[in-house]
Amino acid sequence: MIICICRRINDSGIRDAVDAGARSPEAVQAHHGCAFNCGKCRTTIGEMISERVEATALEPLQAAAE
Repeated sequence: MIICICRRINDSGIRDAVDAGARSPEAVQAHHGCAFNCGKCRTTIGEMISERVEATALEPLQAAAE
């Protein structure tokens, strides 16, 4: 689903940016080599970052096999 219609960034692109270390809507835009235009997506991107970071933090750590 397209989240930022001005820059055509979809939910997958936001997840990719967060997985690469983006922790703010501005960092997500920078990851894609752009900046905000209208800014209507800023809140949604922020919420998606929080959800992704929280979900990742809750994943159990994988122990190396002996």
